[in-house]
Amino acid sequence: MNDNRISTSHSSRLVLEGVPRIGKDVDVHLCPFPGALYAYLEYVGDPQDYDYLMGVTGAAFRRFWNRDDGGNIDLSRLGDEPFRRVFDALGYEWHKVPAEKEAMIQAIKASLAQGCPAISFGIIGPPEAGLVTGYAEDGAVLYGWSYFQDQREHYYEQRNWFETMDKNAGKGLIIVGDRLPTRPAPRDVLTALLQWALDLERTAHWPTYPDHVAGLAACDAWADALEVDADYPADNAEVLEWRVMIHGDQSTMLYERCSAARYLRKMAEAVPEAAEPLTAAAALYDAASAPGAGRLWPWGYLAPNDPKAQQGMANAATRREMAGHIRAAKVKEAEAVE
Repeated sequence: MNDNRISTSHSSRLVLEGVPRIGKDVDVHLCPFPGALYAYLEYVGDPQDYDYLMGVTGAAFRRFWNRDDGGNIDLSRLGDEPFRRVFDALGYEWHKVPAEKEAMIQAIKASLAQGCPAISFGIIGPPEAGLVTGYAEDGAVLYGWSYFQDQREHYYEQRNWFETMDKNAGKGLIIVGDRLPTRPAPRDVLTALLQWALDLERTAHWPTYPDHVAGLAACDAWADALEVDADYPADNAEVLEWRVMIHGDQSTMLYERCSAARYLRKMAEAVPEAAEPLTAAAALYDAASAPGAGRLWPWGYLAPNDPKAQQGMANAATRREMAGHIRAAKVKEAEAVE
């Protein structure tokens, strides 16, 4: 049981105090599942490196692209494999809870009673990971953190949460169980991850998403799409907002290759006999990620609905310059994979 303090006012309410906040502005933890797991592990007293979590889940190496899919970036594109791999590497028991209201309430109560948040999907926003940190009125109201809540200084408070939650994740919760007596050796974790990373990079089409392009091939699809002028009508703000959002997700996944670089350097220290190729690959992933930090998203913190971002995407010359950066980044990433 976690030793953190638990605040309870009566038997139908329980809220864990002090669960770390999650969000894209928290130490640049851009990916919801690794970010939520990072906060969970810090709270239960087993802190882990964010880039390590990005690496072993495969999040640092994934890429999906579809012209009209606003969820390209969602890690659930890979099913349960990221979850299985990270909990195997960390040495934790875990299980999924289906998106059924009573099953979720009972699982949340049991986990919180042990002083552990529950990892949730879609309670606030799209079906990406967040945390449930408390409940009231016997589960009718939930509290927690989401990457998509408007106000991030305090836990969200959500009534009618089951009726409004996005159930497209295919699951309601992940409950993290007991830590196992031992963890796999770093070499075993690295060997499994490298094969997984190669599959993510080299597989152009996944059977579960045949209308998406994946891996290195998705860089070409993304760059080519930026040069289709008809898809970026300057007089249609709705279409431009959608295109900016999809471009932003792709830019984020490219930027996250810096996590791949840091993960590989971390593993080079843990498995010194592989240090030379791992360090070389890390340098190439750093070079690949560089455009994602600014040249592909030159608008700072502007949201996709901001007219300045939309005007930028409507500019054909700007988009062609971006396409050039993407193709150059792909060259570096392909070298890292080799």
